[in-house]
Amino acid sequence: MWAKTDSESNWHPLLLHMLDVAATASALVEREPAATRNRLADMLGLSWDLARPWLLLLIAAHDLGKACPGFQCKWQNLSGLNPGRSPNLRINHAFVSQIALAAWLVELGWPDELARLAADAVGCHHGSRASPKTLEALEGDRSAIGRDEWTDARHALLDTLFEVFQPTALPEKAGLSGPEFMLLAGLTSFADWIGSNTEWFTFGTEADADDPAVWFEARRASADRALDVLGWQPRTPLLTSPLSFREVFGFSPRPLQEAVATVLADLDEPAILLIEAPMGEGKTEAAWFAHLELQRRFEHRGLYIALPTQATGNAMFARTLAFLRARDAGRVLDLQLLHGGTPLNDHFQQLRLATVHDDVDPEAAQVKAGEWFTHKKRALLSEYGVGTVDQALLPVLPVRHHFVRLWGLANRVVVFDEIHAYDAYTGTLLIHLVRWLHALGSSVLLLSATLPPAIRRELAQVVGGKLPATEAAYPRLSVFATGNVRQTHFEADPTRRVTIDILPIGSELEDMQTELQLRLIEGGMGLTLVNTVQRAQALYGLFPEGRSLLWEGEQVGKLLDDGTEIYLFHARFPASQRQLREQRVLDIFGKAGGENGELRRGRKILIATQVAEQSLDLDFDLMATDLAPIDLLLQRAGRLWRHPRPHRPVAAPILLVAGLAGDAPDDFGRPLWWGAVYAESVLLRTWCLLRQPERRQIILPDHIDTLVQAVYEEDVSIPDALQARLDKALMASDGDDIAKTQQAHGAIIGLPDDASWDEPARFVLYDEDDPYVHRTLAAQTRLGDESLTVIPLGPADGFDVGTAPRLEQARVWSRRTLRVGRKGVVKQLKALGIPESAWRQLLWPVDVNYPGRWKRGMRGSAFRL
Repeated sequence: MWAKTDSESNWHPLLLHMLDVAATASALVEREPAATRNRLADMLGLSWDLARPWLLLLIAAHDLGKACPGFQCKWQNLSGLNPGRSPNLRINHAFVSQIALAAWLVELGWPDELARLAADAVGCHHGSRASPKTLEALEGDRSAIGRDEWTDARHALLDTLFEVFQPTALPEKAGLSGPEFMLLAGLTSFADWIGSNTEWFTFGTEADADDPAVWFEARRASADRALDVLGWQPRTPLLTSPLSFREVFGFSPRPLQEAVATVLADLDEPAILLIEAPMGEGKTEAAWFAHLELQRRFEHRGLYIALPTQATGNAMFARTLAFLRARDAGRVLDLQLLHGGTPLNDHFQQLRLATVHDDVDPEAAQVKAGEWFTHKKRALLSEYGVGTVDQALLPVLPVRHHFVRLWGLANRVVVFDEIHAYDAYTGTLLIHLVRWLHALGSSVLLLSATLPPAIRRELAQVVGGKLPATEAAYPRLSVFATGNVRQTHFEADPTRRVTIDILPIGSELEDMQTELQLRLIEGGMGLTLVNTVQRAQALYGLFPEGRSLLWEGEQVGKLLDDGTEIYLFHARFPASQRQLREQRVLDIFGKAGGENGELRRGRKILIATQVAEQSLDLDFDLMATDLAPIDLLLQRAGRLWRHPRPHRPVAAPILLVAGLAGDAPDDFGRPLWWGAVYAESVLLRTWCLLRQPERRQIILPDHIDTLVQAVYEEDVSIPDALQARLDKALMASDGDDIAKTQQAHGAIIGLPDDASWDEPARFVLYDEDDPYVHRTLAAQTRLGDESLTVIPLGPADGFDVGTAPRLEQARVWSRRTLRVGRKGVVKQLKALGIPESAWRQLLWPVDVNYPGRWKRGMRGSAFRL
């Protein structure tokens, strides 16, 4: 019986392929920390030595179902194997594996439920689980699975595997928990992907199958070579002995960082840490240090940092790369960037190209970006990663191979930054993910400057604990361990007093423009942060055209006649332009501002949307902003006077707020952006809070917790004239939040600590990236209007719907991708579809900067008229 074939009619025996994958699994887990092996052994209730033979047997049996006419007759017209019947070739052989393996294990004496779930875990290695109805129908389809002689053949293969691995003790568990199931399923798929690669596992012969034990040992060496090539090294920790914060980073810890180090010393198991601290307090360094210590103590095998946006992910990737390069790991580390704009990130592409060309600097601490891990389903398997929260959330959504992604995040340190940035839907998904990570033995760090109290209550429920009756004062560190919650207060840096000035009634964009120019008459760095792209574009257009400011050959802003530089930054630029503008914004308005701060000279104004609101280390002298929820206003205020400087052109940090004028929000005319982006109930409470005279000066960080709690715990005095309007808005927003929360509850694979993960209704697979699938059938990590990735093309581009572009032209075009979300435009573009003819067979670059690797087909591509 065959398992693999090639174009020259060579074939690889089924038994040998099964042993190839088992050998790969053996090599994988031997390079894992002992904590991972112990967790795999616990799923059977045995020690590792006793569990290992069973584990390898189970994984080897993943393709047992290929021993059936429905599969064997797919090649070389072997219909004679099933006389008298036409074989059903539309069979999922993995489900046949599941049926046969479960029955055989029960015959050996395994508990029924354990046998069912173990067989299910290896039987879903093609990405999807079979419902009971599917299995029942398959068992009755003899044209697919064959009659008794086929059953005997499958049993003979299992008996051979039993002789090879020689398990000696029956499992002592009655079933598998959700986390155990996901670990076994993920490891099986992972091993199958590697063990099926003919570059490392060449075909054997029928004669090789005569001594399967010898074959397995030989393939164990092949698996080691494959893992060496992939960069899957033994998971030794970066620290082998405890070091202080100063010893790691070379400077004294701030109070926040000292508090984290103290708490870590008292932990005796993986935990969830929530750091609530003002902007600029060093939360990222604290998270890196926590990773080093947690990895050393609990054998965590790596780190993933999840950010709310691509821009924040890009900035964190560069910082994390520098952090890892400064570590003396004694081995090569793999670091991946995970988001849709990865091909356009220069830091990542330089790292990747150096890896491809074997050009990693041996003098530096070695960090690479292995090619194998850049595939979207494999990226979370890499030891280290930085990306968007969306990539981290996919493992708890029923997308194909979600369990492989879960396996990648298991027993790992996972950091979520800026967790306040999500709505009720994404926030609920995040809590469910944290629950899964905790159950999978991972440590989790959550970072935020401004967090509603409800999030702390939900995290306490994750670990089965309760918040203290009197919570520690802000800033604080909360530790959520199994059954208990502890909190610590720490001091923050010296306070900053931010004065809130109300822009005039009307607060038209002209007022923002005028105020910034007047208040920065002596120069300085100004920011205008508005709530919609349309407002940002309109405000940018109010300034005279001036001359184009070019950087790396692209326009990034404009220079006015008086020397003022105006920059525009939002999320709807074409991909390459957005990356360029993002980098230029960081260069000018970042901490350094160029060498010796020369880029911060003169008057420079940035007009931006929420992309400048969080995670990016930006520092401004003056800011004007649209009204937003209080926590986000505080985030924005954190960009004022962020770093100490010898000279500022303004006397004090001032936040100009549009939308606070008048006796009621209606006086402002309620323009498009009021309530279009944020819940009106939160905006109304924020409006009422900041209208109070005593709130015209905010002290950071002292007032952060008080202000956020007042708005989100509904502790704001509301004028009688606004109460009815607020009640109406509350009904709408509460209903919206409840609907989003319930939608998130229904969207996930289930919970790890009850039976919901094993409910067949949750096996339904969403499509994660096909833009043509209906929204109700797509995996959604965030709610919102439907959008498409497009490439704008015109006559000058030489576009011809009947002719596919040359490869070089396709690479150039691909750097123009942008997202469009206007409903009418999306509808028309979807109706156009992909051009016929050569477009559907176009070789599309996996990496737009590295033309050596291509994938075929334009399914879900970005090319549109």
